[in-house]
Amino acid sequence: MPYITHDGARLYYEEAGSGRPLIFTHGASQDTLSWRDNIDHFAKRYKVYAIDLPGHGKSDLVQNRPIRSTDDFAAAISRFRKSLDIRRPILVGHSMGAAVSITASLNYPADIAGVVAVDGGAAFSGAAGVNYRGNILADSEINPGDWMETSILSVLGKTTPMARRKQMAFDCSRCSPYVQYSDMITYTSFAFGARMHEVKVPVYYIIGEDDWSTTPAICRETSAKLKARGVASDVWELKGVGHIPHWEQPETFNKVLEEVLAKFDADK
Repeated sequence: MPYITHDGARLYYEEAGSGRPLIFTHGASQDTLSWRDNIDHFAKRYKVYAIDLPGHGKSDLVQNRPIRSTDDFAAAISRFRKSLDIRRPILVGHSMGAAVSITASLNYPADIAGVVAVDGGAAFSGAAGVNYRGNILADSEINPGDWMETSILSVLGKTTPMARRKQMAFDCSRCSPYVQYSDMITYTSFAFGARMHEVKVPVYYIIGEDDWSTTPAICRETSAKLKARGVASDVWELKGVGHIPHWEQPETFNKVLEEVLAKFDADK
């Protein structure tokens, strides 16, 4: 199994294909397994990397504690990229991973070609997506495992089969409760509006119509604000799909991501 090691902590990754590099970054309580229907598809044309963020999947905790900021996760992506000499990848991030990917592009702009934010990273003020602060965030600390399972089931689209829903909820339950709650802290700490003026690379959004966590309206407004600042940006909305489109409807998602990635080729 491939790992990189930094300061004694191992970070697990998968890789496939050849060509322009893509780094897939999963969402809260997830890992590389969430990209299982996408990696091989894009490996036909791209060099695909998918990582388990620290504390997720097969990756170690950093300094024996969960991460609670997009800056620290972005630093992990930077260490990963440098370890494998991955030059100017396109970052494809989902949910919390979208916020992490955007943060990486802000903190290391010369190293990143652009971002595809999937159902996340679209806040223009306050917390990412719907506000999880206050009682909702506090209550989730009591039993983050059950809360995450319920939350996952609630954000999926109306066309997603029940068997698929249960599979996704179960897979997310494998994550440590301490990491799950820390992920929610990370997700709600991302305030894109305060740093939007720093964006130097394209940021494109893929969003599920039925996602209440990061809504299509939030994505469209954020994209419009980016375009007003001269940043290449656009929104692709998937009908009948929820918060995890690459897992809910992978064939549909793969076709849309192909279209989005073609924008980067056109911008060369």
